[in-house]
Amino acid sequence: MSDNRPTTLDVPGLLAEHLQNAPDDAVRDALGAGWVIRRGQGYSLRLTAPLTVHQAALQQCAALAGDGATPAGRKAYRTYADRIESAMRT
Repeated sequence: MSDNRPTTLDVPGLLAEHLQNAPDDAVRDALGAGWVIRRGQGYSLRLTAPLTVHQAALQQCAALAGDGATPAGRKAYRTYADRIESAMRT
């Protein structure tokens, strides 16, 4: 799959909140165009963007997966990373 082809993926709400002040304009624009999907206690933000934008968003959330991060932050990061990896394989 081309990295420039628009791909729809769900971003966990914890990551979406972290990305609200992202330095990357493309990531902020994609977040603004996304829509909220409610799931149980939390939510996800459904984004349609090129895989390069999804990858940039994931890189900007790396702090949520590092040492000292909360278990919820690590799980949200891992979930989004798995979704991106799966989309790259198709």
